Amino acid sequence: MSGPVNARATFASVTLRDVAGRSGVSITTVSRILNGRETGVPIRDETRQRVLAVAAELGYKPNLLARGLRGSRSSLIGVIARDVSDPFHIQVLQGVNEVNRSRDYRLFLGHVDYRPDVALTYGSMFERSHADGILILGDLAGGDEALVDLTSQHRFVIGVSDRTHRISFPGVYADSALGTRLALDHLWQLGHRSIVCVFDPGTADQRQRAELYEKFMAEHGQAGAIATHRTTQPSPEPSFQLGRELFARRERADAFSAIFATSDTIAIGLMQAAHQAEIVIPDRLSIVGFDNIDIAAFMIPPLTTVSQSGVEMGRTAATLLLDMIEHDRAADQTDDIVLMPTLVVRESTAAPRGGLK
Repeated sequence: MSGPVNARATFASVTLRDVAGRSGVSITTVSRILNGRETGVPIRDETRQRVLAVAAELGYKPNLLARGLRGSRSSLIGVIARDVSDPFHIQVLQGVNEVNRSRDYRLFLGHVDYRPDVALTYGSMFERSHADGILILGDLAGGDEALVDLTSQHRFVIGVSDRTHRISFPGVYADSALGTRLALDHLWQLGHRSIVCVFDPGTADQRQRAELYEKFMAEHGQAGAIATHRTTQPSPEPSFQLGRELFARRERADAFSAIFATSDTIAIGLMQAAHQAEIVIPDRLSIVGFDNIDIAAFMIPPLTTVSQSGVEMGRTAATLLLDMIEHDRAADQTDDIVLMPTLVVRESTAAPRGGLK
């Protein structure tokens, strides 16, 4: 009696990741084979048969019950987060949690650490848990195919943060173009003409900000002064190291007076590097960030930044998702919601006083 019971218990916990690991292929490939999805990249018949055999051996079964029982909701929402350590995404999660609690829903949080295959694994777990809907927090670079697979398995999916335009499912995000213009107009009106941009190319919205910076400088007759530098986030450490190199090698004849950092964590790393290089902010260098994370107001000096209203973004996204669920509203019946950013002027920016020395 113990044998069959244990086998059934094992089958109930089998996920796409289990099948992929035993088959020796990616989770995306397994998802497409088991869900009968066509792909632009041909899948060998040998691979298909191996995956189907492993799925049968392990007892994997797609949770059709979760799809069929929408009239009997679980009040569970799955959140697939790109990186739970991102300070801005922490703000968004606060807003999401606030709305879910007020409407008697529970959250199931999955941290994917920038890996689209892990997102698919969580999607499978949420389906088996009868999750009513899924909220995808943050851009997954190179994960478009995985997200298409994910949204084909779940009726109610919302993306939040990092976007620049509508994709295959609805989203809530800030107008990154307007935010960039607010930051650069602020520096320009203060008198800065030699402005550097530091950005993380790993997210679509930050790539857009860097592109708009270049366009802004060219339109204002400063094409020759365009300078972009790449780093990563959400930790300030990479931008701190970049800042140390940047400030050490700059010569007075090639000086800049301001930096547009496309996130606050990037700005914070640069501020620490400037402090160690004895560059006084804003006397010799102005810095503008982007996000308005909680710690920005407590930096020395307090950081001027573009606010995306992270908590409100989370509230809006959660409300949109729960309304879709409760009114049985499909993705193609749901518009994106684009929030308007605002500039928060603090003490990290001032009129230029000769640039770096």
